[in-house]
Amino acid sequence: MITLLGQNSQLARCLVEVINLPVDIVSSDAIDLRDHKGINVSLGRFTNKVLINCFAYNDVEGAESNQDADNINHIGVQEVAKFCADNDVLLIHFSTDFIFDGGKGQYIESDPVNPINHYGESKAAGEMAIQKFCKKYIIIRTSWLYSHLKTKNNFLHKVKSLAIKDRQVFYGANDIFGSPTSALSLADGIKKLLGCIDHYDFSKKTFHFSDIGSVSRFSFLEAIIQRFNEKLDLSNKVMQVENSYFKLIAPRPCNTSLNSALFSDTFKFEQMDWKQALDRTIELI
Repeated sequence: MITLLGQNSQLARCLVEVINLPVDIVSSDAIDLRDHKGINVSLGRFTNKVLINCFAYNDVEGAESNQDADNINHIGVQEVAKFCADNDVLLIHFSTDFIFDGGKGQYIESDPVNPINHYGESKAAGEMAIQKFCKKYIIIRTSWLYSHLKTKNNFLHKVKSLAIKDRQVFYGANDIFGSPTSALSLADGIKKLLGCIDHYDFSKKTFHFSDIGSVSRFSFLEAIIQRFNEKLDLSNKVMQVENSYFKLIAPRPCNTSLNSALFSDTFKFEQMDWKQALDRTIELI
């Protein structure tokens, strides 16, 4: 069986849908990664040999002032890593494209980490803690995650809730680039990984996973709106702006698109183009 942390996250819910394996799925009410002293005791209730961590503080703006980013993404993850090391548990952990400074794009796993905001710093620190304390682990860096599920932080549903009012004007940054990733695609990838794990030698422990492609925030939003307009018979529009238009607190890296070839080659997984993945996901909404 698998211990899956993050009962209410879109990724955890997609994993439960896809992997078809016995899972102990755990909510933040049962295990609070901010309660560092209690993590070991809480996890000790489970005897599973695989732990998948979908817990994260992912409010990029809030992370600039909220200590929960470090408490959860760094110190909390560190305690999970220690537990896994002490109990011979494989830890599968999800990280982010925001550990990079965005000056390059199409990042590979060996590119230097250089976050430019507190959220990225907290996630990079979590990676380092896993590498320091954990014996068996796989870190999956992903980006621009969305799904068909109605969850608190799902970008797709936020857009839909505004789009259904019709004749809305949306604004998308034309100077911020990344790799959109359907949570269903990522869940499919984790299913393939789990099928290989009994024979895996852990020679590589950090991977990138995204749907194929690099696209601006504007173009991604335009594609979403176009599909909602067609699906719901709407007439919304998207305007191009620079990221400075939004007056955000946290600096955003310009291009954090990911190269996922290593994951694909290692686990013999066929990646999906981001447009195909988006179509697949919107069909389920």
